[in-house]
Amino acid sequence: MSRYLISAVEQAIWSLLNFGVNLLLIRFVAPDQYGAFMLWASCGFVLSSLQNALTVCHLQALAPGAGTDPKRLSVERLMHGVNILFLLVTGLSCLGAATMWGGAGSPYGAPAAALFVPAFLAQQYLRALAFSRGRPGVATAQTTGVLVLVTLLLGEALMRGARLDANGILWRLGLAYGVTAVFGAVWARRGQGGWLRRHEMKAYSEYLRQSGWVFLGVSSTELLTRFYVFVVAGWFGAAMLASLSATQQLLRPVPLLAISWSMVARNDLARQRDREAWSDFRRVLALAVGAGILVAVAWTLTLHLAWPTIATHLFGGKYLADGWMVALWGLGAAVTLGQTVVSTGLQVLRVFKPLALANGAASLVAAGGVLLAMRGLGPAGAIIGTAAGQLLELAAMTAILLSITAARRRAAPREAEA
Repeated sequence: MSRYLISAVEQAIWSLLNFGVNLLLIRFVAPDQYGAFMLWASCGFVLSSLQNALTVCHLQALAPGAGTDPKRLSVERLMHGVNILFLLVTGLSCLGAATMWGGAGSPYGAPAAALFVPAFLAQQYLRALAFSRGRPGVATAQTTGVLVLVTLLLGEALMRGARLDANGILWRLGLAYGVTAVFGAVWARRGQGGWLRRHEMKAYSEYLRQSGWVFLGVSSTELLTRFYVFVVAGWFGAAMLASLSATQQLLRPVPLLAISWSMVARNDLARQRDREAWSDFRRVLALAVGAGILVAVAWTLTLHLAWPTIATHLFGGKYLADGWMVALWGLGAAVTLGQTVVSTGLQVLRVFKPLALANGAASLVAAGGVLLAMRGLGPAGAIIGTAAGQLLELAAMTAILLSITAARRRAAPREAEA
């Protein structure tokens, strides 16, 4: 129970960090600059999913323990090396994209993205590493460190009346994530020896195939979740992206609640899997989905009714006419919560291939649905198309989960008799 509590506290701090940053920017930054920041932040979250497929999923499959534990040491060293290369490529790619957009005079041309995105990814990797070692307290300390530094850096700029643009926001956040990641890296590598040698990297080929299926799954999920960001950014511009993002912000704690649950529930689900307690396995997932949806509905209704007050007093009068988006985003938040819970169960079962194929099919349908819906409904189509695709994916994942657990439950008595 204490592990769940610490994880919930960490997720609350992480939510406060994201919510606080977005609230400050919504209130004090011009919509086009906030929209540009959201584009780069979305890039960070998409790349975080790729990072999870390449490295984090392999760490989460290990039994909890210290970084020097013989069962973890070689895998951790390998994933550290792969992740460093990933961060270098990411930083150079972001710098190239920002330079290209900057030449066209776009608000998206923010060179500081080359610091922000890799620093954000480094901190996310170290946070996941702490959870995989069974050290949620360390993850909580890391997230708290980011929150404190972001508060100091952004707060100082706003208190002296600085007019922050996307570049100024990104370099301050990048510095906060980067400093925290340095301390986290020192903790992560303590006692693990020197840097990985080139010939040791060849061992990664054993993980690459599994990473491919995981990547297809998580990239499909990200396509479902954030495809609209890139379409709206290019189609309607940064200001409209700001409106969509502002109305979604207060609903983000709903899926984050599911993520917090999943980080700790994986260990319990793995134990039930190993005991072949399939009824308990299903029951845990069903209770998590049911309770989460009730929370999502109640929270969405509260926000929708209170939106005029929120927009007037919290957002300084901005986005007052966009309250209709809140109810639509609430539907999406509830479905995202269900996706996270069911996906956690499938990942514990290690059925990466069926999960990836289901995600891939649903994401293609969703991408087409977003484009068609936006043609007919404008920005509202982005929300409706995304939610429809997510619902299709949730249905497919649930069917796969029920089928696999039913088959394993039927197989268990036969194996016992044999």
